[in-house]
Amino acid sequence: MLKPSDESQPLSWDEERDRIIGLGEHSQRKNYYPELRSNLSRLERFRTLLDLSGETILLVTLPEGRVVDANAAACELFDCPPETLIGKLLPDLGLAETTDVLALLNADAGAVTPVLHHREISLRKAETILPLDLSHRAALVDGTWFGVLLAHDARSRHAAEAQLRLAARVISDSSEGIIITDAESRIIDVNTTFEEITGYTLDEVRGKNPRLLSSGRQDKAFYQKMWQSINDTGAWRGELWNRRKNGEVFPEWLSLSAIRDEYGKVSHYVCVFTDVTEAKAREARIQHMAHHDFLTGLPNRILLIDRFRQAEAAAQRNDGRYALLFIDLDRFKNVNDTLGHTIGDQLLCDVASRLVGTVRATDTISRQGGDEFIILLSDIDSPETVAHVARKVMAALSEPFRLGGHQITVTPSIGISVSPEDGDDLDSLLKHADLAMYDAKQQGRNNYQFFRREMNARSLEMLLMESDLRLALKKGEFVLHYQPQRDVTTGQIAGVEALLRWQHPERGLVSPADFIPMAEDTGLIVPIGQWVLETACRQLVQWRATGWSHLRMAVNLSAVQFRQTNLVEQVRHLLDAEQLPADALELEVTESILMSDAERTALILNEFGAMGVTLAIDDFGTGYSSLAYLKRFSVDVLKVDRSFVHNIGSNKGDAAICSAIIGLAHNLHLMVVAEGVETQAQYDWLAANGCHIIQGYFTGRPAPADRCLPALN
Repeated sequence: MLKPSDESQPLSWDEERDRIIGLGEHSQRKNYYPELRSNLSRLERFRTLLDLSGETILLVTLPEGRVVDANAAACELFDCPPETLIGKLLPDLGLAETTDVLALLNADAGAVTPVLHHREISLRKAETILPLDLSHRAALVDGTWFGVLLAHDARSRHAAEAQLRLAARVISDSSEGIIITDAESRIIDVNTTFEEITGYTLDEVRGKNPRLLSSGRQDKAFYQKMWQSINDTGAWRGELWNRRKNGEVFPEWLSLSAIRDEYGKVSHYVCVFTDVTEAKAREARIQHMAHHDFLTGLPNRILLIDRFRQAEAAAQRNDGRYALLFIDLDRFKNVNDTLGHTIGDQLLCDVASRLVGTVRATDTISRQGGDEFIILLSDIDSPETVAHVARKVMAALSEPFRLGGHQITVTPSIGISVSPEDGDDLDSLLKHADLAMYDAKQQGRNNYQFFRREMNARSLEMLLMESDLRLALKKGEFVLHYQPQRDVTTGQIAGVEALLRWQHPERGLVSPADFIPMAEDTGLIVPIGQWVLETACRQLVQWRATGWSHLRMAVNLSAVQFRQTNLVEQVRHLLDAEQLPADALELEVTESILMSDAERTALILNEFGAMGVTLAIDDFGTGYSSLAYLKRFSVDVLKVDRSFVHNIGSNKGDAAICSAIIGLAHNLHLMVVAEGVETQAQYDWLAANGCHIIQGYFTGRPAPADRCLPALN
C-alpha cells in the first residue's frame, strides 16, 4: 500500500478513494513503480467494465453509509456527476429504507461470509417514485469494510410480472375453454371453463391426449387436413363436434395454435374453444326473428322483399302477374284502448292464423306492424282472382273472435294493387295498395278497393292539407262555433258546447272529420286543443258578464291532449287567469280515453273532480261501455250518442238503450245529455223518460258566438 502525503492538509474524498484502491500522488512515477502501472491498467479495464454495466453500483463506507465510489449508471440514476455523488450519504440520495440497508451491512461487516441481501426499494426523483431491485452485501477491501450496493430499475420486472398475472387471470377467467399441451400433445394445463364445458377436471386429463374428447363425427381426413394447416401456418380454426365426460356430443368453435421457442421448435400447443350449442340455437332464432314478425310469426318486411323478388323474377320468366293486398283492421285501436294490449296482441295472432288459411302455400302473408297485413299473390290469372282472395279474407275475419271472455268482431279494409298496371316494384305497389285501403275506409270500411289513378290526386290533396294545417293556427284560420244545451226541466239554456271549425282561405269551411284525425296524427291537436280551451273560456267570460251568469262551457279533449303530463295544471292556470269558477267548465272525454291506462286516467279525473271541473263521457254507449269505470272514475255527465237518439221513436232497440242509459245515470246520480235531438217527438220522449239536457238542431245549430245565444233583455 502507498502511504498518503505527509502534508497536514486532510485528503479529499477523491484522494481518499484513490488511496483506498491503491493510487496516489506517487502513481505518476510509473517508471519507478512498474507493478503500479500494471495495477493501473487492470483498474482502468475494471472501471470500464463497471461503467458499461447496466447495473447501478455504489460503494459506501461503513458504518455511516457515505458514497466513496459509483459507476456511470449510478450517476445517471441519481442525476449527479461523480464529483457531486461521491461523499453523499445514502439517505440524501432519495432512497427509501436506507436505515434497514445500513443496519444489515453493518451487521454483516466482519462476518466470514457476508450475506448477499435482496429487496425492492423506491427512489424519489422529483414527483416520481421509481422502484428499484436492490442487492447489497458487506465487502472487505484492503482491511476495510465497505457496503456494495447494486440496483436495477424494477419497472420492467413489474411490467413482466403484471403481464404474467394478466395472462394467468385471462386464462383462468376466460369464458372459453383452454387446453395447453406439450410438444407431444400431452395435456399440461386446462382452465376452469374447460372443466365446466367438458366435465373433466385437470387431474383427469393431465398427461393425456386431447383426443379423449373426440366424438367420432370427424373422420381421419378431417384431422389430417387440420394438422396439415397447423404444420404449414402454425394454426387452425374451425368448427367440430366433441364429447363431454357424460357422453353428450356438442359443437364447438376451436382455435389451435403451435407455440415455438426461440429456436423455432414447437414447444407447446394451445387450444381455445367455445361451446356453440346455445349460439347455434340462438342463431337459428335470430335468423327466424330477422325474417319473421315477433308476435304472429308471419314473414316481416325483409322476408316479404325477398319473396317479392322471387315472384317478380318468376313473372318476368313466365310473362305473369302478381298483386298486393294491403289489409288494415277497422277500429283495432279501440280493442287495445278498452280491453288492453294483451287481448289486442292475441287478436292479431288469431287474425294471422285465419289469414294463412285464405291463400296458397306459394303466396306470402306479412305483418308490417300494428294491425296492418300484406298478402303477396304470385302468378295470378286475373283481377277476379285477387278479388276472390279479398272476399275470402273478409269472410274469414267475419266470424267473432273469443278472447279473454270477450266476443270481438273485427272487419278489414283492403286495398289492392296489381302489376304491372299499378307498378312493377314493391314500393310502388305498396304505396298504391295503401291508398286503395284508405279509400276502402272512406267507403265505409269492411270492403276492398282496387287502386285507381285518381287516388294519387287525393293523396296529394291530403299532403297539401297537412301543410296548410301546420300554418292554420299561426294564420288564425280556426274558429269556434257553439251549440246550445237546453235544460229539459226549466226550458232554459244551461250551457253550450264549443265545436272547432277550420275556415280555409281556399277550401272554405273544412269539416272536422277531415282535419281532426290528421291533427291528432301529427301532434298538432295539442296546440290546437289549447287554443280551443283558451278561446272558449274567454268567450264564456264575456257571456257570463252580459247576463248568462250560470252558463257552462263544454269542451272536448282529444286522446292526445289527455295524455299530456301537465294537462291539469294548464286547466287550473287558465281558470285562474280568466277568473272562472271551475264548475263553469265541462270537459268531455270518450270511453276509449277512459279505458286507456286506467290508473293514470283515474288520477287525472280525480284531480279535475277535486278542482270542481265538470266531467262528461261523450258518445256513451258506442264504445266498450263498462259499468266498472263509471263507479271508479270521477264523472258527472253521460252524453247519449246521436245514433241512439235518431230513431228513438221508431226503433225499439234505440229506445231501450236510451232508457237504460238514462236509468243508469239516475241511479248513479249523473246528469244525462242527449245529443242529436232534431224533432219535437224526440224532445218529448226524452223529457218524459227523465233526460236532463238536450242538444241538437231542435235547440239550435252550431253557430259563431254572436249568433249562438238569444239576446237578453
